[in-house]
Amino acid sequence: MNNFRYKMAQFFSGRTGIDALGRTVTWVALILMLLTMFTHSNAIYLLAMACLAYSIWRMLSKNYQKRYNENQLFLQKTVKIRAFFSKLVPNVKTKFAKIQYDFNQRKTYAIFKCPSCKQKLRAPRGRGKIEVTCSKCHTVFVKRV
Repeated sequence: MNNFRYKMAQFFSGRTGIDALGRTVTWVALILMLLTMFTHSNAIYLLAMACLAYSIWRMLSKNYQKRYNENQLFLQKTVKIRAFFSKLVPNVKTKFAKIQYDFNQRKTYAIFKCPSCKQKLRAPRGRGKIEVTCSKCHTVFVKRV
């Protein structure tokens, strides 16, 4: 077993490995493969295999300087696209966390809206009929919780 690990370590030493361009090309290959499942197109399948082969070739290449320059060019050309997606991901995480928080609140609280201003309010469950005063417009109404 150690002999195999040693030989693999020797094989991969000096190789460039995965970088941003390689990851992107691999994701493109995966998306194209999924698209092939729906379209059954040989051209899309061949394009996906070409992307995958290119990604593996880049990963196993020993010409470190050339792969580094290709990756830097890719990063320069895609800086605006990557900035857009980096802003989008935190928004998605925040919205998911809010949905999860609201779901957990519904276990212990009844959540409803004020009839006049539509402010979202909550009250503890199991209290029966209660008189609620809206915190925004101060409208008083009766609600069963």
